[in-house]
Amino acid sequence: MHGGANVVRCAPAHLGETMRLSRLVVAILTAAGCLVGPSAAAAAPPSAPAASSAPAPSSITRQPVQVADSDEPIIGQFNMAGGSDAHGRKGLEVADALAADINSRMPRLAFLTINEGCLDWLDRVEALLPDTYRMHFDAVRGGDGAVATCKHDSPFGNAIIYKQSVLPDPQPVAHELPAVEGLEKREMLCLRSFAKVLVVCTAHLVHSGENVEQRKREAAEVKRVLAAHYAGSTVFLAGDLNDVPGSAVLSNFYHRNYRSAGSDAAHGTFKEAFSPCRNEIKQTTETDDDPVTYCRGGDTTHKRLGTVFSDKLDYVFVPPSVTVHSVQRIWSSHSDHAQLWTTVSIPTGFGPVLDSIMVVGDSISQGLEGDYTWRYRLAEHLKAAGRDVIFVGPYRGTTRLPSTLPANFPDESAPPYFNGVYRNGLTFDSDHFAQWGRQAHQTKNDIQARVSQYQPKYLLVELGFNDLGWGVSNPDGLIADMRSLIAKARAGRPDVRILVATVPQRTPLDAQPDLGSKISAYNAKLGPALQALNTATSPVRLVDIAAGYDAYTDAYDGLHPNPQGEHKIAKGFANVLWNQFQLGAAYTIPSESIPQMVPYSPTSMRATATANGIELQWQHSFGASGYWLYQRDATAGEGFQRLPLPIPADSWKVNWVVPGHRYEFRVVAIRGNTTAPTESPIASVTVANLQTAAGPPNVNTTAGPGYIDVSWDAATGPYSDTVRAYTVYYLDNSQPGSVVSSISTTGRSIRLTGLVSGHSYTVAVCSVNVAGEGVPSAGPTRVVG
Repeated sequence: MHGGANVVRCAPAHLGETMRLSRLVVAILTAAGCLVGPSAAAAAPPSAPAASSAPAPSSITRQPVQVADSDEPIIGQFNMAGGSDAHGRKGLEVADALAADINSRMPRLAFLTINEGCLDWLDRVEALLPDTYRMHFDAVRGGDGAVATCKHDSPFGNAIIYKQSVLPDPQPVAHELPAVEGLEKREMLCLRSFAKVLVVCTAHLVHSGENVEQRKREAAEVKRVLAAHYAGSTVFLAGDLNDVPGSAVLSNFYHRNYRSAGSDAAHGTFKEAFSPCRNEIKQTTETDDDPVTYCRGGDTTHKRLGTVFSDKLDYVFVPPSVTVHSVQRIWSSHSDHAQLWTTVSIPTGFGPVLDSIMVVGDSISQGLEGDYTWRYRLAEHLKAAGRDVIFVGPYRGTTRLPSTLPANFPDESAPPYFNGVYRNGLTFDSDHFAQWGRQAHQTKNDIQARVSQYQPKYLLVELGFNDLGWGVSNPDGLIADMRSLIAKARAGRPDVRILVATVPQRTPLDAQPDLGSKISAYNAKLGPALQALNTATSPVRLVDIAAGYDAYTDAYDGLHPNPQGEHKIAKGFANVLWNQFQLGAAYTIPSESIPQMVPYSPTSMRATATANGIELQWQHSFGASGYWLYQRDATAGEGFQRLPLPIPADSWKVNWVVPGHRYEFRVVAIRGNTTAPTESPIASVTVANLQTAAGPPNVNTTAGPGYIDVSWDAATGPYSDTVRAYTVYYLDNSQPGSVVSSISTTGRSIRLTGLVSGHSYTVAVCSVNVAGEGVPSAGPTRVVG
């Protein structure tokens, strides 16, 4: 199941929720294969990253100026030299001078990118501009990780000043660039408008000649980020790139048609606004008879201190489709860099009109590290069909196993991860709004904000399995939640087109024999419900991904799609987009077979004795969905025994061990039903300094109708003086595949309710002190009356 937070209940183990398990508790409860059900506290999805902008000084009144758009807007770039000894200590006259320069270009100024800006200066500039303009600031960090400061101690970094009609819904993202250890971490700040399909970025690459290798890496990362995250958008890139036009660094940005003697072959995608060749993107040569200026060249932008000589270090790169009309280079007495201003026009205005798609889903849509995902299949299909689309949403990656689990796991679930890598490290326009464990019951509450934020033309909804699988909703309740979700999506964009998928079946579960019938009942009700919600303004269509999806052959774990399953889900959405909205083309699943991913087990593993047991850590296995953990008490002469369910992280804590005994461990990586062909090395450790308390004495149980009363005496023995609570574990022995449930209390008695009459239950109680949970004491097995 989509390992998912926001539900407080016990759940079938085979649904795949990350749950706590231990060989010893299984032995005590005489139920191998069961585990503790989670209460899975909800982890709020991270909000979109935002750059900081402090309030304007109260002594300055913003000018309420109304300005109109122009067919030839002005864009600019300026390094304010806030980190310079000569210029960074100047007062607010720096900000006042820049504000005057910007205001002189009203109302045509579209945006100005800024490097080496100081936050106090930029707050002042924003306050002096018309209220149709805003500023986003992003502080950079030094080699020690601390926020860098200007020479007068104000935060130091990059910024973009922009007109709100040009970037009406800016989504700021600071992309970290690679740095040599100890050197300043540079970043590229980007503002992305989904409504305009427009991106404005500014980068300030590392300075000085000895850092050229780092500068090359930074430039290559800028190129990669722009291609991976902003494909399909109109992208402008400007900044102090700290290198000359003909360098290998700048070759990452200059369009491949820029070639000239003495310069590296260009392999970028941009036209340079201040190129001497202006709107021509061509190779130029120099001869004795006809000397010409290289297209990769131009006027200098930086003054070397103490001289009148300069280098060209600042650039404004624009898409080839943009026409550059005029350029200005203006020196400022407050900086050793020139202001660059250029007037441009774009044939279709700022940003082409592209169809935007937001995928809203659970783990089937987000995917696990090492998946291609059906989102990738759909994106590639639409690209091959010649239809330009852009995928939008707050997240980009798949999920992955965490390195560690929360200290109070399973009561607290691991946080969501959105940085898992795709199969073979592929990159594509992967923005989405999908998360493992996501339910329609949750999504109905935040879909309006997300649709309002990203304004997708198409909303592709794949939700519902977690609602039914976790018992959050019955089929009718899930239909009601879908109605609410659709209504709130329309509140975010009234004309949004909505495609809603059925819920795929999974392989049967002993613990939930009626899950398949619940899914079938919901799927049967979904079509008529969507038809009743359909309108001409906001069409709603059914996507039947359940039809033809075989959980045995199309999933790697009985539910989540393997490469073949990804194609089937993508086909379902693609064919509805084509048949109902003429977007793309009919989908054809490739005939060639794509092998499932097989993980490899860790090659290193470590065991460490602690005050409450043993901590295990091992090397991360790419693409693993978990690890089988094998352990044995070597002192007692035991053989290796496998824990009943996989470990959902790259580490584990083993409790309930015996002082002085040596334990051995090994793990085997798995991906769903696929087991790695190798196993990890064996890690061993002898338990020492154990400080947990033994289970309490005299555990008594009394059964009644639907309940069992449990009581016990206070814990005694070593370390019992710090016991602060007790954990009660109980198991339904009469239900095949049932899970171990638990409940905590600070008292010495508790009533276990909601039990099934006629079923036999086993109970055990652990003492919990400052070191953690000790070995449990078992109570008598009872049959509920």
